[in-house]
Amino acid sequence: MNTSDDFKFPKKEAIIAILSKLGIDQSTRFNESDQDIEYTSCRTEEIDLYISLYTKEDTSLFEKRVLGCYFLECLNDYLLINKKSHLLQDKAFELLYSDLEIHDSEIKYWSDTSISDQKYWWPITEKLITWNQRKNGF
Repeated sequence: MNTSDDFKFPKKEAIIAILSKLGIDQSTRFNESDQDIEYTSCRTEEIDLYISLYTKEDTSLFEKRVLGCYFLECLNDYLLINKKSHLLQDKAFELLYSDLEIHDSEIKYWSDTSISDQKYWWPITEKLITWNQRKNGF
């Protein structure tokens, strides 16, 4: 039985498994000295592949944890560059919130509003807050 602590941090083995399932040579995405590979090994243009992989039955909970990082990193980058939400944003949010026990710490990280000045928030922060409020009837 997994606990939320099991999912607090993404696992490198899960990143390797995801890249392998997608037919991507891991050496093209990271090396042993890289930090934060759960954010640097994804590509925004691949978000549809990440969502598709997430929904497959053989995707492990630990792979889903990493895919949650990929979703939020890619959606944040897309929003930053394009000044609008990605077409798959709601689908990604739906998956994240449907597996909250896996993604709770990640959602909290990207939803951090402890700095009151919004110009210092991630671009995706307001979108996450708004989506969550809308889904919860606020």
